[in-house]
Amino acid sequence: MNLSMRLLFILSFFMFSCNDDDNDVAPNSVPEAVTNALATAFPDATDVEWEMSGENYEADFDVNTVDYKALLTADGSMLMYKHDIAQANLPEAVRTSISQNYNSLQVDDTELLSLSGTTYYQIDFDQEGQDTKVVFTEDGQVQEQLTYWD
Repeated sequence: MNLSMRLLFILSFFMFSCNDDDNDVAPNSVPEAVTNALATAFPDATDVEWEMSGENYEADFDVNTVDYKALLTADGSMLMYKHDIAQANLPEAVRTSISQNYNSLQVDDTELLSLSGTTYYQIDFDQEGQDTKVVFTEDGQVQEQLTYWD
């Protein structure tokens, strides 16, 4: 086998072995209770893609060009959801906490997280390739008991 064929084979192997679509779920395989619950909560959702997350269904979708993610149980109960927000739309207490405690880090991503009726803010900081992910309460306190939801 010549060198170019070997390189093509190796490249193909790595492309297919790195595919993370193993948890993808076809839309017609999602229980009706789950799809109905998502449609009720987010009637303007578009481009919905489904994955399994343990026993739960995770939906990635857009609402008016904003990225959303929701986690629902098989019976259609909403466990949590999140969506992108502009840094300027963070509560003042969260912005103050960031400037006082994370001033040396670059804000990379800001999201609003709704969990059991409580609003949190997930901030992804990036500094020279090092990610720091922090969850804040509305009053700017770091919520260490809550894991950042990617």
